[in-house]
Amino acid sequence: MTTGGGLREASRRAVRSCIAETAEALFIARGFEETTVDEIAAAVGMSQRSFFRYFASKDDVILDNLSRFGADLAAAVGARPAEEPEWDSLHRAFGLVVERFADRERREHEAAVQRIIEGSPRLLAAYLQRLDRIQQHLTEELMGRAAAGPGPAPDRMVMRAMVGSAFACLHAAVSHIAADGDPERFEQHLERAMAALRPAGIGLASSEPS
Repeated sequence: MTTGGGLREASRRAVRSCIAETAEALFIARGFEETTVDEIAAAVGMSQRSFFRYFASKDDVILDNLSRFGADLAAAVGARPAEEPEWDSLHRAFGLVVERFADRERREHEAAVQRIIEGSPRLLAAYLQRLDRIQQHLTEELMGRAAAGPGPAPDRMVMRAMVGSAFACLHAAVSHIAADGDPERFEQHLERAMAALRPAGIGLASSEPS
């Protein structure tokens, strides 16, 4: 049975998602800097005061999708087989992005939002900071999985570098189609990048130096 607290949290997430989707549509149509918090609140049917109960700023709204993606990605990685190489687990988890880009309307929307983020030094810095936190979380997830296995203790520095390399492939593919690439070839771009950067020691089971 769902508790009252669980229902409240689910309701809060639904409202946040509604605000974010409405705001993104306004940002794409009018421009990020040109769209005000008042306009977003009015489009959703709430007051500015209510808006700030869910988001601290416009920047927080446009970056909310990344936070939700991080949670979904962590769950996807956690569901992969324990014996699967870490690089492959991340690659399979990135299927979440492939699925989103498989829908033409969603793909064009995501590409437009990415262009807004990359067109603003402030937003891009915040985006990369959140992306780094996601990578740190996934590094700990994979470290714990590897430590529970039969092999030698994993090298944390190498694991962190491997996670960063996988995300670099993902970011490169997204940025490519957001700039001037063919959106329908996103999966091929991601496959090409990850194949090129695939680690030689794919299991990453080497011991950390003392």
